[in-house]
Parts: sequence; structure tokens; C-alpha cells
Amino acid sequence: MIKITKGEKPGLLTDNADAWRDELLDYISRSEKPPQSLKNKYNQSSIKESLREESNSKCMYCESNIKHITPEHIEHIKPKSKFPELAYEWDNFGLSCPVCNMNKSDLYDTTCTFINPYHESPDEFLMAVGPLIYARPGQPRGEVTERVIQLNRTELVEKRIERISAIRNLVEKYENQQSVLLKKLILKEIQIEIGKDKEYSLIAKSLIKIIGVEVAA
Repeated sequence: MIKITKGEKPGLLTDNADAWRDELLDYISRSEKPPQSLKNKYNQSSIKESLREESNSKCMYCESNIKHITPEHIEHIKPKSKFPELAYEWDNFGLSCPVCNMNKSDLYDTTCTFINPYHESPDEFLMAVGPLIYARPGQPRGEVTERVIQLNRTELVEKRIERISAIRNLVEKYENQQSVLLKKLILKEIQIEIGKDKEYSLIAKSLIKIIGVEVAA
């Protein structure tokens, strides 16, 4: 999980979110079940595309690239079942893979909330140890996020190991290269591979830091 900058609010929400919210809350105030078509008004392609752009098509929690392999979910950071007034709120939206989204479900503890990568830096709460993501000591919100979303589920660890192996191979080539030009080119490739648009960049950057390669060179 890494810090994400919120993008511009889609025009569809600018034009319609308030009206959708008021209609939804009106049903709830009458103790009537809102129609599914209204509840899902936010789930539209233009909104998903805006979320893809700001997150580089990665899950906001596990950093898996989800654009081409599975239908991504629009994640409500504060669950819409408990905060219906935020059901169409742009700042309450993120892009999530189905597994992370379903693991989180509608769980929400106001005294120990999940890490919000839009409003805070996840690395203040979480740390990468090899292919694993752990809560930092004394950070209960990190632990809640790690455990509930299952950031160390088997398939994620296996994919992270593949990324670590690929980056290690690049670093080895860099360290063994005698040509100054080729060394610069390999360093550039390493910089690209640990960019925020790449999968599991928290793991990748942590590895580079441990190895000691100066990527800003």
C-alpha cells in the first residue's frame, strides 16, 4: 500500500451525486428499501476510469494491477451501508481488487480505522519485510489493515517474490556492470521498476533501500 493522490472529481458525480444522495436518504428516512438501480448509481465506467488514473490501475490496498485480469471494485472507504450519506462521495471512493474489497466488507471501527492511502502515508503504519507486509510496532490501525484485508495472503506473497527476484537480477547486473553507460541504463530501469505505477512498489522500494542502491543517482 502506498500514498495515492486524489484526482479530479468526475463530471458525472459533480452533476448528480447530491441528487442521488438525497434520493437515497429519502428512502431510508421512510424506512423503505432503496432500489438497487439507485444504490449502484456510482458504479459507472467514467467513475472507474478516473479511479484507475489516480491509482495507476492498482488496488489501493494490495497494489495488485487489476485492470486487465479481473473486474475491479469501487471501494467505499467508509462503508455505504453505515454511511449512506457518503455513498456517492468522490473522496470516499477508491479502486480495489475484489478480494481486498470483500475482505474489508462493511467492517468499520471508528476507534481504529483502516489506513486511508489518500489521506495518510501507509508506510507510517506498515513496513515491508521481504515479500511480507507487517504493521509497524505500536500501530493498531496498521495491524487491523494487515489482518482484515489479509495483505499477506498466499497469492500476494507469491507475486511479490517474483517482483523481488526480478529486481534483484537487475541490481546484480548493475553492480557487476563495468560500462559506465550500461550502468546508467540499468539504473534507469531499476528506477522505472520501483515506480509508484508498478505492482508492489512498497516492497520494491524497501528492497532497494536495504540493498543500498542509490536510485536517485
